[in-house]
Amino acid sequence: MPAIGITALNCNNLGMPALSVALLNLKPGTGKTTSAVWLAHIFVEAGRHVLLVDADPSGSALEWSDLAAMDPRVQPAGFPFRIVALPSRRVHLRVPEIAREDEVVIIDAPQLEDHSGIARSVMRYADEILIPCAPSPIEINRTTPVRDEIAEVEEFRDKPARSAVLLTRCITRAHSVANAKETLGDLGYDVLRTKVPRLEVYAQSFGLPIPETGRSAWREVAGDLVERCVPLWKVRLWQQIRSGVRPR
Repeated sequence: MPAIGITALNCNNLGMPALSVALLNLKPGTGKTTSAVWLAHIFVEAGRHVLLVDADPSGSALEWSDLAAMDPRVQPAGFPFRIVALPSRRVHLRVPEIAREDEVVIIDAPQLEDHSGIARSVMRYADEILIPCAPSPIEINRTTPVRDEIAEVEEFRDKPARSAVLLTRCITRAHSVANAKETLGDLGYDVLRTKVPRLEVYAQSFGLPIPETGRSAWREVAGDLVERCVPLWKVRLWQQIRSGVRPR
């Protein structure tokens, strides 16, 4: 489980209204949709209301939801959260009109190389921009254009966005994971503490209901995201409250 409870914390106070996370990368096939869908389920599991925004013209997240709804094991039907298709260069204007105050917003963004206008609009809105990346030299090299775009979009935002690399498809105890984390750190990236392992349950999950198997890693990712957006003093206050210690 995450070091910090995602059911109790939030970016502004101890009761979690708004958190918006965008999954973004230069090219397709990097695990953006998989990451977005699994994270959305984890926040629902933690008792949060979730809005999943499919901003990719390919509509993969929406298609996944439609396919999962046909599975007889899913009752009543579909994903347990709201999902909208919004492949628009006005994402940063439309999402505030659609999202509710108590919803965690997760955005499956399109690949930057083909849909830069939509991707830049997503970057103007999201609190946290996550770059899914396998621990390989070629994928690490492809993160640079994303970082450059994030920097360029800053002038259009009211406040700076947080951004981090999410290492995915990691082989347990492989040297490549440690090397990738070191390389990304040398390049100036924040890297999430949790590394998502390379598991068949993730690779084969498209179009299916999300199973219990494999959720533990995404619970930890969600905990990392909450921890990054909560000031340290609030974390300590929450821990004191949970332990029954009267704050000084």
